[in-house]
Amino acid sequence: MKFNSNAVIHIKDLKIQALIGTQAHEREASQELLVNIFFEYDASLVLQSDALGHAVDYASIHSKITTKVLATKFFLLERLAAFILDIIMEDSKVSLAEVILEKFGALPGAASVSVKISAQRTDPKLPITSRCC
Repeated sequence: MKFNSNAVIHIKDLKIQALIGTQAHEREASQELLVNIFFEYDASLVLQSDALGHAVDYASIHSKITTKVLATKFFLLERLAAFILDIIMEDSKVSLAEVILEKFGALPGAASVSVKISAQRTDPKLPITSRCC
């Protein structure tokens, strides 16, 4: 059977702690954010070998995100989402990625505010192109 060998990985509803926001009270303590991550890669070797070395190691990406985000301070959701996107795109196997970052209690009467940002590797020799919102 012949089929598309691209794999799309979804890290769903990842809770992270981050110091984020422009208000004085937001600069004092980290707050919980929700992250949804999608990334795509050519899984043709993985489908044949069943070897982690041929895959994108999503556990490693998770670990890097949770560790690095906790050690940072950002004012804007857009910048933090781009920071997370950069971590994902460090793996040269990733061809396309999208990050949706959600912040709770940001606006009265709204459950949350979120931002979506994506990047695509058009050619491994060229820089990554990012797109926000």
